[in-house]
Amino acid sequence: MDSTMARLVGELDAESTEVAEEAQHALTALGPEVLDELIAAVPRFAPFGQLCAIEVFTALRDPRPGDVLIGLLDSESATVREWAAEALADLGIRRAGPAIQRAYDAFRRRGESPGYSEAVGLRDALSQLGAREVVIPPRAAALRVAVGPLDPAWPTFHLAEVIEDFAAHDQAVLYFQLWQVKNGSAFGAGGPGIDWDIDRRWSWHRIVADCRDWALLAADATARAPDLVATVCWIDASDL
Repeated sequence: MDSTMARLVGELDAESTEVAEEAQHALTALGPEVLDELIAAVPRFAPFGQLCAIEVFTALRDPRPGDVLIGLLDSESATVREWAAEALADLGIRRAGPAIQRAYDAFRRRGESPGYSEAVGLRDALSQLGAREVVIPPRAAALRVAVGPLDPAWPTFHLAEVIEDFAAHDQAVLYFQLWQVKNGSAFGAGGPGIDWDIDRRWSWHRIVADCRDWALLAADATARAPDLVATVCWIDASDL
C-alpha cells in the first residue's frame, strides 16, 4: 500500500468527521485498488469510520467487502448494522441473507418498534436479496408509481384507498412519507405530523386495524396534489 493510500485509510477513522469524509471521497476516487487494505482496516474502526468505509464499498460496486460487511451486522451500532445490510443488498451478495435475517431476529428480540430505521433497512435488504416476500395487494399494485428510486410510491389522491387495501390483505401500515415530484425527481415533503406505533400485546388483527385507522387519519390530513406522492412502510405478521 502506498503512503497516500495508507494515510487516507487511516484518516477514514479520524476523530474529525470532516477529515473522515474527505478521505472517503478520495478513496472512492482511487477506485477498487483501495479495497484490500480498507477491508483489512474496517473491523478496528470506530462506527463513523465504518460508515464511511461502507459508503466507499457501495460506491465501488465490488463484492469483495462481502465478508467484512457481514461481520458488521454484529456491530453495537444500529446505524452500522443497518448500513451494512443495505450495502450487502446493493452489492447483491445473496449469501448474506441468513446473517441479515439473524440481525433482524436479534432486533425483534429487543422488542423495538418495527418502524425504526434499522428494522426498515434490514427488511428491505432481505427483500432485495430474495429472502423476504413483499406483499403488495392487487389494488395497491395497480395504483403504484415509480419516481426515480421511489418504487413503489402512490399518488396521494389514492393514499386512503391504498391503506385500506393493505389492511384488507392483513398488512399493517406503520407510516408513510410524502415526496414532491418535479421534473422526474422526488424531493422530501415531510409527513402528516401524525405518528402511531403498535402494541405487541395485541392480536395481529387488532394491530392491523389500529394501524389502518391511524394511517387513514393521517391520510385525511394529507394534501392531494398531482405532484405529491407517498411511500408507505408496512409489515406482514411474519415481520413482527
